[in-house]
Amino acid sequence: MRVPGIRNLTMGLIVLLAVAACQSRPSAVGPELRERAVQELQQVMDQQEYWVKVHAAEYKIWLDYTEGVRETFQQEEEKWEQSSPYRIGVWRVLAQSDLTSRESYVNKIIRAFEDRDGPDRVHAAETLAKLGESLANSSPEITREVLEGQVNSLYVYTLWSTLQGREPNGAGEKLPELALDSGLDEILRLQAAYALRNEGGFSEDTWERVAKSGLQEQQGSLPRVYLLSAALIHAPEEKRNDPVFEKVKEALLDLKNSPSKGERMEMAYALGKAGNPEDLPVLIDLLENKHPILPEGEQATSGMKEAINADVRAAGAFGILMLDRRQVYSLAWADWLVVVAYLAGMVGVGYYFSRKNKSEKDYYLGGGKMNPVAVGLSLFATLLSSLSYLSYPGEMVKYGPVIFSGVLIFPLVYYVVGWFLIPRFMKLRVTSAYEILEINLGVSIRVLATFFFLSLRFLWMGTIIFITVHTAILAIFGFDPSYTLILSVLLMGITIFYTTLGGLKAVVFTDVIQSGVLMGGAVLTLLVVTFSFGSVSAWFPSEWLAHWGELKVGVDARERMTIGNALLTTFVWYLASSGSDQMSIQRFLATENAQTARKTFGVSLLTTFVVQTLLGLVGLAVLAYFTAFPHFLSPGETVATHADQLFPKFIRVGLPVGISGLVAAGILAAAMSSLSSGLNSTSSVISEDLIKRFTRNYRAPKNQLGAVRNLSLFVGIFALLLSLLISKVEGNLYDVIVKVVNLFVSPLFVLFFLALFVPFATARGTFLGGIGSVAIAVAIAFFKFLGIEVLFILPVSLGVGVLLGMVFSFMDVKMLGNKETMLKRSREAAIFKASTEIDRKT
Repeated sequence: MRVPGIRNLTMGLIVLLAVAACQSRPSAVGPELRERAVQELQQVMDQQEYWVKVHAAEYKIWLDYTEGVRETFQQEEEKWEQSSPYRIGVWRVLAQSDLTSRESYVNKIIRAFEDRDGPDRVHAAETLAKLGESLANSSPEITREVLEGQVNSLYVYTLWSTLQGREPNGAGEKLPELALDSGLDEILRLQAAYALRNEGGFSEDTWERVAKSGLQEQQGSLPRVYLLSAALIHAPEEKRNDPVFEKVKEALLDLKNSPSKGERMEMAYALGKAGNPEDLPVLIDLLENKHPILPEGEQATSGMKEAINADVRAAGAFGILMLDRRQVYSLAWADWLVVVAYLAGMVGVGYYFSRKNKSEKDYYLGGGKMNPVAVGLSLFATLLSSLSYLSYPGEMVKYGPVIFSGVLIFPLVYYVVGWFLIPRFMKLRVTSAYEILEINLGVSIRVLATFFFLSLRFLWMGTIIFITVHTAILAIFGFDPSYTLILSVLLMGITIFYTTLGGLKAVVFTDVIQSGVLMGGAVLTLLVVTFSFGSVSAWFPSEWLAHWGELKVGVDARERMTIGNALLTTFVWYLASSGSDQMSIQRFLATENAQTARKTFGVSLLTTFVVQTLLGLVGLAVLAYFTAFPHFLSPGETVATHADQLFPKFIRVGLPVGISGLVAAGILAAAMSSLSSGLNSTSSVISEDLIKRFTRNYRAPKNQLGAVRNLSLFVGIFALLLSLLISKVEGNLYDVIVKVVNLFVSPLFVLFFLALFVPFATARGTFLGGIGSVAIAVAIAFFKFLGIEVLFILPVSLGVGVLLGMVFSFMDVKMLGNKETMLKRSREAAIFKASTEIDRKT
């Protein structure tokens, strides 16, 4: 299956990649400065004591340079657990660095707050607010008592804590009023302004008041620096070109040589959070201690002087590294050229094959004599999709390799599908797989299967569009989220164009290309990470990571994932998809016989095994990469909380220029591969199972290809509209896929299982079994029925559906006397077919 010009396209891409290698992505903070800042934080944490040590440790945690923090402060806890209020700082650090024990440390801090005569209640309230813990929830009575009492430090920090866990209403109303109340004690105003700086989220009007108040405060005023800092960090976007904003920043920069440690530290914090690369010289001066603070007086010992300046140096290091985290990376022009060239090539393929299609059979089945290897690669690309390509690395990052153990069941999958399902399909040689259901169980079951299939595929295509745009395109290409709809239309439009032109031949050909791009993208990622670390062993984990949770082997429906669950879920998914999905059966029927169809399925499984292994390794690689180089993560992102975004982000920031564009094109390729297959098979089912079956006096249109192309266009538009609703589904990427995409997989196979393997199955019993299967799938996915985990939807809904179908069918035959069983109908159909064949020959 050769396409003229494909060699020229390949050579063009190679030339583009060679030119792109000359480009680079500049960074404001170079590797040497970054390393100096990281080392400074480590040195301050190791060598200083008390709160200076706490500050350096927290900077490291917030920047994801967490190495050694937990171990260091576990030792601090042993030494200072009875020392107030320093112990609160130690617990605060441990609550952030030791997430498995966070609750126990939070409880210790709460008990310190609840001790009315305790020496560190104020520090406890402040710490709980910083940790995002609401005292209104954990200690409501004492909190009410404090807030009804006098306005003091405990009042301010307790008020701040009560804002945690609410809807994002920012600083509320009271904090700004306290910070701006000129009649209040300066210490309390400072504390309120500090809380305001941390909380943010205030209105534009409040921002104006905070900014102007900070500018009007006298030099040396205690709340001044925190009011200025709050105004700089939380300025509304439309105010960042305002003269007031510029004055706020100038006032903060004037503090670079302030004799106050607190003012220098706060300036560094604010510049790190909201400054720009032009502010780096100021932060470097702090890091290098160009203008040391020299406190005077009898108590100003050399150790105190060192601690004060160490605190400032650590703050300067934090500001530099936070600016580094806020670096915006984007694709280079060569990356864009690679993507455009690829998409243009896909459109060209569609146009080429449009001239090869002469009939409806050519369009839907490729003439029925397509190459089994090519069709197998196409089946792999279809079943993998961009959903798997994006979700598998994220699943590995967040939960570990358990899910990938499912590939161990592939030999059994191949045997069951290849020798029990495929031969039955190949004997019938139908255009739509759901004709089988009508032959064996009647029209009602075929209609129900059509409804299940269309629901499944429309949700599947809608999810592909939504996740490809939101997780990949926005992350890789850096588009503003407001362009989501336009990008979705463009993605689907290109797919519709080349699919409706070329039919199954175009789908299979582009799938073969896209399979290579997918695997190549995964391999390139592994090579780049290995080169960055120096070896594979340097990034491959030597032990089970703590955030993956406990490794479990058995089958347990109430556990998110065990090895037994992975094996069972994988087996059921492949069995159900291969035995009921028009997209799979369509490809079996596109080959010459059962042997070639079996080969097709074997190629698909083998390729899937290779790519799942690669994607699992990709997950480990990007996990190691962003753990070692956390400056590439945006502020607030961690490897655990943003696991699904790590691979797309790596494509943009980790791969060489040009290669980023190629892998980005690979993700678009995966999406378009699956969407094109969905368009083709879905329009086939609508045509065969709905239009032709239920249209009275149906007459084939003169231009059959034009009609089916219009139908594919309608399918694509409907899927595009459906993608807008997927954002309403809760859960991370993998959970959303399981909830939405796999909802109808098992219910659909329930119908085929009963129609093929249960002789006494009746239409009414099968119908009820299918409906019951859907009901239990919905109950598990969206209502946590009996505490069953969402990943157990497939086996439970399959088992329940088959059991109900058999029970209701048995009752239908034995109690209601229904004689129209599957066995009887299939025999009658075989007799009718044989007599028709005899009549035709005679």
